[in-house]
Amino acid sequence: MRNALAVPLILGLLTMGAATGAPSGLAVGEKIEAFLVKNCDGGDPYCQVCKYGKRPKLISVGDLDDPAWIQDLKAIQTLHERYSHGGKGLAVFGLAASIHDGRAMPVTDIEAALEKLKQVKETNHLTFPLVIAQNADEIYKAQNKPNPGYEIFEKYYNVTESRTVMFGDKSNTVKYNAVFASDRQAEQLSELEGVLKNNL
Repeated sequence: MRNALAVPLILGLLTMGAATGAPSGLAVGEKIEAFLVKNCDGGDPYCQVCKYGKRPKLISVGDLDDPAWIQDLKAIQTLHERYSHGGKGLAVFGLAASIHDGRAMPVTDIEAALEKLKQVKETNHLTFPLVIAQNADEIYKAQNKPNPGYEIFEKYYNVTESRTVMFGDKSNTVKYNAVFASDRQAEQLSELEGVLKNNL
């Protein structure tokens, strides 16, 4: 009898632990911080967060080998078209990483990744930036300069799953965080759009 009671109690504790675990990416209330990226359209590494200034920001992070992430980007394009307001409203970018064993790391083959992102952008008619993260410390060390304060993406943002979506308001405070799932994508997009409407 004692063992029979213990089983549901243990399962309940495990479920509670999973529900209260840290999210993939920045949690609601945390701040979107500056980090360096490289754009698939070319150019030197730059800070996409800084470039967007005080505009609300939507960041979609995915594994480049995850076809479901590409579907997310196509769906997010609709939000971009609806709320970017000619470059004065919602600011969107997609960031490709290598996500394995609960950790997002920079892609290993930079040129191949940028070329694949460019193909994804062109094939799916995406009009927002697709980028990869750059190691800020390495970039500035190579220039013999101190890092001016840019975060290293994988250390601060703590993305653990592909299809992680984060939205921050004009103050860069995260208002929405989710890992998209194919069987819930429509519902999650609706929830995200509701948050967008209240924070643009």
